Amino acid sequence: MFTYLRPLFLLIIATATVQAAPSVPVDKTPKPEPKPVAPALPSTADVITFAVNNDGEKYKMIVTGMPAQTGADAADVFGPQSSVMRIDVPSQAYSLIYDHQGEQYIGLEHSNYTYWQFSWPEVRAAVESSKRYASRLQELNLAGISTDSTPVTTNASPTSSIPDTSGYVWKQTLDHKNIAGLDCVRWSGDTVSGDHVEAWCFNGPLPKLQTAVERIHTINEPMALVAIRTLIPPFVFPVFGALVRGGVTPVVISWGSEHAKNSFAFVECKSREVKPDLFTVPKLYMKTTLVSMDGMMDQKK
Repeated sequence: MFTYLRPLFLLIIATATVQAAPSVPVDKTPKPEPKPVAPALPSTADVITFAVNNDGEKYKMIVTGMPAQTGADAADVFGPQSSVMRIDVPSQAYSLIYDHQGEQYIGLEHSNYTYWQFSWPEVRAAVESSKRYASRLQELNLAGISTDSTPVTTNASPTSSIPDTSGYVWKQTLDHKNIAGLDCVRWSGDTVSGDHVEAWCFNGPLPKLQTAVERIHTINEPMALVAIRTLIPPFVFPVFGALVRGGVTPVVISWGSEHAKNSFAFVECKSREVKPDLFTVPKLYMKTTLVSMDGMMDQKK
């Protein structure tokens, strides 16, 4: 009899033990919310728009800079910390993505959904010993084209006369004009041979504009060697640089005859939201080969 009751007695004891166990108090202390993960790209970037008139061809060029690190100051978007930039020329259905750190070029041809790419260090290494490209490479070296950004002039004091290594003698006029919200003064440049150029300049530094033009200069020359369309007429760079060294910033540069006027003008600088795919090749685009690259990478030494 006691043998059959023993399991039941043990079960009652076990049940009572479980019911008598003290309950653990619930921790109602509010837990901190997890911090959001920083995005791969900044939510906004500076966008500078230029208007170009070159031999009758008029187009706008939109330059978007991206800081190398999320949270960088807005002033660094086109500064030394910037590693990637994109240039769009809507009227030509063309965009360029440039990685400054690796000197990598990607061109997007929107009219036929293709893209091309090349590495400037690889191209330079392939042609630097070639007689065919020797003179052109020497010109690039003399122009100071390298991966290092040209320091932006911020402490030069404007003067009434600016020397120019390209041969122009600059004189400040009394003419003033408001351009893109900036109070500008007209400067006149002349050579002994009679060539004339005019520039409307802001009386001081504009770091984002100055560094953007220097970066475009770095991009422009290798593209000319590879025989791809140039972004800005090469004439602009020595003129822009001379005036910047003189303590002013060109906002509009114009040259040529009255019947064939060329110009390079700053339009605006604003911030806009940026998505990661702005600096990548669209998924549907097919890779193509530049005809001008044929044979270039296989030059005889």
